[in-house]
Amino acid sequence: MICLKLIFLDIDGVLVTTNSLIPSDKYFAHTFDKTCVQNLIEILNATGAKVVISSSWREGRTLAQLQSIFQSNGIEDCVIGLTPSFNDETIRGTEIKAYLEGCNGLECFVIIDDEEKMGDLEPFLIETEFRTGITESVKDEVISRLMKAN
Repeated sequence: MICLKLIFLDIDGVLVTTNSLIPSDKYFAHTFDKTCVQNLIEILNATGAKVVISSSWREGRTLAQLQSIFQSNGIEDCVIGLTPSFNDETIRGTEIKAYLEGCNGLECFVIIDDEEKMGDLEPFLIETEFRTGITESVKDEVISRLMKAN
């Protein structure tokens, strides 16, 4: 039996923060905040969890492209899926629920997001702020919740 721990992950306000926005001539290039990256890596190492992207970044990008973005930011071999994207009217929690319906061997999950509504999944949300993303306290909370399932 597969015992899978999942993190449904937003990107803006979680890994991309005010500190990591880099202005350029034509646009803002989004690189991940190094502190947030380190905190996510520590979460992944401590829990063995895998990441499912629930961020709007999944729209117009393939799984392979998102895996490459994570790899270029120093986070490897963790992104295993994307939640479905229904439409602008659908709350993110509904898209996560749809992903969960097809998930076998799920042990536990958390949602890391800075602003989305989660509906019935609100108790699984660990909220971040755009300014700071995954802080030390967010990291500790995620690890605590994912390890309680053991």
